[in-house]
Amino acid sequence: MTEYKEIIYDKEWYDHTALIAINRPHEHNSYTLTTLREMVSAIEDAMWDDDVQFIVLTGVGNKAFCTGGNVHEYAEEYTKKSSDFWKWGEIYGRVFDMIMHCGKPVIARVNGVTAGGGFEFVAACDLAIASENARFISPGPRVGMTSIGGLSQWLPLHMGIKRTAEIVMLSSEIDAKTAYQWGVVNEVVPLEKLDEKVREYIDRMLDLSASSLWYFKVHLNWWRDLIWRLTWEHGKAWFSLNIGSVEPSEGLWAFKEKRKPRMREIRKKIGEGMDPRYPYGPLMKKCEKCGAEFLPDSSKFCLVCGAELE
Repeated sequence: MTEYKEIIYDKEWYDHTALIAINRPHEHNSYTLTTLREMVSAIEDAMWDDDVQFIVLTGVGNKAFCTGGNVHEYAEEYTKKSSDFWKWGEIYGRVFDMIMHCGKPVIARVNGVTAGGGFEFVAACDLAIASENARFISPGPRVGMTSIGGLSQWLPLHMGIKRTAEIVMLSSEIDAKTAYQWGVVNEVVPLEKLDEKVREYIDRMLDLSASSLWYFKVHLNWWRDLIWRLTWEHGKAWFSLNIGSVEPSEGLWAFKEKRKPRMREIRKKIGEGMDPRYPYGPLMKKCEKCGAEFLPDSSKFCLVCGAELE
């Protein structure tokens, strides 16, 4: 069996059931590119194993299910070369493709804080059971990102457009009870009863036709795929074009440095005419001394050799 570094893959968690748990509790089960690749590998293995007929997705520990992408990786890797986020987005999208198209029911075992991409995993799963300590957050706008990798597509199917807008556009937090009332999860139970309830759901499905559940999932996916296929390519493009700009750079590094992002200051500058993607103008200048090209139009000195620019 493949050795995994950032997930736990247990094919004997329960009868005909594989458990896939993000194993990064030291960072609240935020995922890295490695985590996503391992999740794809594990779900693919479960898909090919006929004895695995259910998949449970969760996080290690009792504090966090998954808090989305690792902000340190975003800041250190993708704000510096934003075009690579397009490639990252392809792997991220494959996780959802595997969740939706593995042909088997996937249950989210929501055992704590659920934010960003973790919230999107819950939205993509067929069923979701949460512990009472679970919280659901869309933090993207706080760090200059946005929730277009699952939440904009699927939360309206769960709770409607206005509540989705409230969650994302106010970067709100809801507790497990509200998530249940709004249709995000199927049930809420005490943390110590979470595994029991997940297994109860599996027991009920074990008495039902496997082929029927598979084909129902095919139909259920029509709704999810319809919007996902039309929008995720745009999402990948938006992130890859924008993650190196002013707002994500400020937001992600502020999170990394444990300080409040200066979004109000940036808004003021935007109001004064700054383009947050090209804050010092289009990259049009050239240094006649050293030949450096694509320098910001408002540059007075070369960023390579320091020479004064005309």
